[in-house]
Amino acid sequence: MKSIDEAKQSNYRYLPPKNELYSPDLPIITIIIDCYYKLDLVKQSVQSILNQDYHNVELLLIDNGAEDLVSDYIRQVYEKDKNIALIKFKVNQFSWEDVPKVVTVCWNSGVLHSRGDIIGHLSYDDMLSLNCVDRMAKLFIENDKCVTAAPLPVSIDINGNVNAHLDFSKSNSRPRYIDGKELALNLIEGNKRSLFSAPGGVLFIRKDIIIETGGFDRAADTTQLVKFAVNGDSGFDPQARLFWRHHGDQLNKLAKKKGLVECNSLKDVIKNDGVVEIWTKLFTKKQVNSLHKFVKLQSINEGITVSTEALRDKNIIRFFVSLRNVIRKCPATFFHVIFFSFLEIVKMFFEKISKYR
Repeated sequence: MKSIDEAKQSNYRYLPPKNELYSPDLPIITIIIDCYYKLDLVKQSVQSILNQDYHNVELLLIDNGAEDLVSDYIRQVYEKDKNIALIKFKVNQFSWEDVPKVVTVCWNSGVLHSRGDIIGHLSYDDMLSLNCVDRMAKLFIENDKCVTAAPLPVSIDINGNVNAHLDFSKSNSRPRYIDGKELALNLIEGNKRSLFSAPGGVLFIRKDIIIETGGFDRAADTTQLVKFAVNGDSGFDPQARLFWRHHGDQLNKLAKKKGLVECNSLKDVIKNDGVVEIWTKLFTKKQVNSLHKFVKLQSINEGITVSTEALRDKNIIRFFVSLRNVIRKCPATFFHVIFFSFLEIVKMFFEKISKYR
């Protein structure tokens, strides 16, 4: 089953916009925000869309079984503002057993009901600069081969202050337009040219491409390049900003603290959403083989990263929990994880000796 089909089978209610006002001369861009908790951050995220200086924006809010205060707030926004759609799930779609399920169900439910020709997703705790959607729209308007586009990510702390030590401008050294296939190859070859480095799924994507390739999926950070971007040119405007918030309650950080491992997510998406078939049409046989190697390596690295971080934190319980999850979800990588965990212990031992010399 393709990723988008999970959304088609899920149980939610769609409420179309009560008031719509769009210019027929410009593309409509839909921004999807799925909401559950952290009302103060949700408000900042939503307001950054309502304040955009591009007027053909549809804001599609997803009430993912949200807390009462969050649910009330996004309902108020839906009732009073124009170009706002709302999707309501009675039951929260999140599960620690399947962390990325929210992406396939919530994001894709938004895609299925969106008015936009172009889709962007914004996390509840992130924000866009006021010029972001306008600059993204121009990238698509100026180049009819453009199928994806990105602003420059800017890291901020929980209070909205810029984290100066994280400078993504140095790891996004690409021109205004680049062939998306080049971005994907650069990724699987280890980002040797620093063309693209971004926290999470930051791309604005043509809706038809999302649907044709199976929808948003459980490996969205990677497939934004290897599944979506490869189908045409990818635009980039560093004057547009996506403010990515670093804080202790980020889902990926909480998942690692629990020893959770999503080591087969990318492998399953590559198979189920027909990514190999896409690559076979667009790339050489050697490049397709490189994709297979990359997917295998990603599966191994996921387990290694979670386990070795637990060792670094001296959390033995989390370490063994991570090993159990590796055995459950990707047993073929177990001995790789054990080997590199042993090397990490040796490394920590010699670091401690060096410290006391």
